[in-house]
Amino acid sequence: MSLDQYYQGAKYHKINDYRKNAIIRWLTQNSHKTILDIGCSNGILGQEVKKLMPCRFFGTDISAQAVHEAKQVLDNAWQFNLEDEIVNWPEELRQNNYDAIVLSEVLEHLFEPENLLIKLKELPQADKEILITVPNLLFWKNRLKIFFGQFNYTNQGIMDKSHIHFFSWASFKKMIADSGYRIIEIDNHAPTRGTKQLVKIWPGLFAYRFIVKIAIK
Repeated sequence: MSLDQYYQGAKYHKINDYRKNAIIRWLTQNSHKTILDIGCSNGILGQEVKKLMPCRFFGTDISAQAVHEAKQVLDNAWQFNLEDEIVNWPEELRQNNYDAIVLSEVLEHLFEPENLLIKLKELPQADKEILITVPNLLFWKNRLKIFFGQFNYTNQGIMDKSHIHFFSWASFKKMIADSGYRIIEIDNHAPTRGTKQLVKIWPGLFAYRFIVKIAIK
């Protein structure tokens, strides 16, 4: 199956409430004015942010159907493959000055996720902040499943069958550092009752999803 065939329809899922709220809280608290949501799906995140504060909100997605829907609620959206060379990205996207970029549940779908982080440094306004979220392969429940020999793909979640890369806390931090960034804020998602403090000590064990804000070193 070709890439175009795979993404012929709108392949997206309902955004998790914790992830959505963490992103919205970050964007609104810092009053970002020009935002790029990479992997914007149908634009639901930007639609909610624009209701809360005045801003210009743009999106990208590989799904043509998702971008068609996103264009109805965002300032603009573009459909292309993030792994293409940046010179082949839409010109308007490359010329805009973004002071915030959202990269939520995207890196695990790429063959070379570190290359995307490096490309983003070529966009205008070098001091922009980037919010990243990725699922944690070694979340404690998943560790138990793997220990007992269960490694089954699913339609969504940590074991989403469209995931190409899997991240641990250590490998995630290394990718960020190797790409020339530093972590400036952490808000990892700990859904298990009683682990909100433990996740700060052992994020690799208790975080279901890593949520970090990064900036160029």
